[in-house]
Amino acid sequence: MSEADNQSNIESYKFHHIDISKCSQCKEFSCEEACFRGIYKVINKESTPKCIVVEDNEDNCVKCHICTTACKLRAITID
Repeated sequence: MSEADNQSNIESYKFHHIDISKCSQCKEFSCEEACFRGIYKVINKESTPKCIVVEDNEDNCVKCHICTTACKLRAITID
């Protein structure tokens, strides 16, 4: 996982790590649209967006990194 300014802003799953402070600034929700495996869901789109990993879907990830390049804010890292 890359170093973040404040580790308390990182939500870690099995091997996905999301900087929720960056998510809160997002307007595009490209992670949700880019992932063809349905790994991500963005909640609170109208107020303070937050990207989450869909429960039970993380194991379907093939680590293609489309999500990490689609996220313009670089909020997602994958081990």
